[in-house]
Amino acid sequence: MSSREVMIVLAHAQTCEPCRERLLKDPLAVLRGRALSDEEKATLSGLAAEDFGSAEQLAQAVGCTLADLFEYRDHPVARLRHF
Repeated sequence: MSSREVMIVLAHAQTCEPCRERLLKDPLAVLRGRALSDEEKATLSGLAAEDFGSAEQLAQAVGCTLADLFEYRDHPVARLRHF
């Protein structure tokens, strides 16, 4: 799972604590209107706070590589798009 939109959501949530908390508390509100498949929404909705403990844990939780996650960490949209 490494679609652009998923990776932007993950990369931002990994670095922005308020947005991560919002994603964990009300994923449906955060994901509404985003170009995501039902499978991607289910995966992102199933994340827990523990999954954000490290980049390795997050990558494993969503089934992407660390390289995928790191590629988007500094993406301008991921850095600036708050949920």
